[in-house]
Amino acid sequence: MMQIDSQEKEEDTVKKAIVAPNHVAQAVRRCTGIPVSTLDQEEKDRLIHLADRLHERVVGQDEAVNLVAEAVLRSRASRDQPGQPIGSFLFLGLTGVGKTDLAKALAEQLFDSEKMLVRIDMSEYVGFGAVARLIGAAPSCIAYDDGGQLTEIVRRRPYSVILFDEVEKADPLVLNVFIQLLDDGVLTDGKGRTVDFKNTIIIMTSNLGAEHLTAGMAGESTMEAAKELVIKKVHKHFKPEFLNRLSEVVIFEPLLHDKLKEIVKIQMKSVTARVAAKSISLSASDAALDVILLESCNLMYGARPIRRWVQKNVMTVLSRMLLKGEAVEGSTIVIDATDDKTGLKYEVLNPQGKSPVVELSCDKTKVT
Repeated sequence: MMQIDSQEKEEDTVKKAIVAPNHVAQAVRRCTGIPVSTLDQEEKDRLIHLADRLHERVVGQDEAVNLVAEAVLRSRASRDQPGQPIGSFLFLGLTGVGKTDLAKALAEQLFDSEKMLVRIDMSEYVGFGAVARLIGAAPSCIAYDDGGQLTEIVRRRPYSVILFDEVEKADPLVLNVFIQLLDDGVLTDGKGRTVDFKNTIIIMTSNLGAEHLTAGMAGESTMEAAKELVIKKVHKHFKPEFLNRLSEVVIFEPLLHDKLKEIVKIQMKSVTARVAAKSISLSASDAALDVILLESCNLMYGARPIRRWVQKNVMTVLSRMLLKGEAVEGSTIVIDATDDKTGLKYEVLNPQGKSPVVELSCDKTKVT
């Protein structure tokens, strides 16, 4: 009997020690950044539904999302030019309209995490030494051992979305490097090592021509005419050989009130998820969402003022409630508009019963 029990224990230990393919995939992803979907062949499903999943994250930019999703789909399905990056895009538009959000969403959907997004501020790559900072200095230079900021990142994390912010500010010599990158899919760093970009997505953002989109938003011209003027300005600034190597040039339209209301909902959904982690429920009425939109909306700056307003006002109030013990595990917080529609009121329903309603008028200073 003792021997049988011992054998059963050994069998249980063996069963517990079995490593399934998904365990290996997860371990490799943690060490290398290679997405699990690439290893277990689930990428087809992701690509087919990529546009739908991006739309869930990016509001009011249907055309932009579809252009990007279709370009990625074509690239991954056919790989007609296997040496090049998965996709390369120039994102154009006003501040806060979803350019960075789309880049983050791509990193999450294709590479399993937003952390696979690398942002590089191109205003820092101007003048002498700009190229060396990007790909590494030559052996004769003092900074030779440092490595290039771009090439080192991609060498260590070959599956990434690379976001070059405000690319119009980059030095012309840096743009020449980009032409080589987009054409060959590889760069040689200062130490002579070849760095492969074939598993990256390259995104460059620019505000070039934003004034034309502003005019279109104000009704001074049609949006189609505004987009044509933006493209003309882009062609004046960048070389044809640079633009011709991009998968798509994508224009993001200004966000109007109806789309900004959707962004308010998304921001409040994020707040709800944060308090849910503490086992607290939260709901906001439609009237409360209208107050948030009214107080935070700035058409020139898109979604960013909304995010800041929600953090500064709503999250501050909720954090104070949590610290004071006014909202505890099992509580429900209900946010509504005040009777005069100029502020928000917070009611906490605790397991023991209702707490006093807290009414707060909104800061009349617009967040920009």
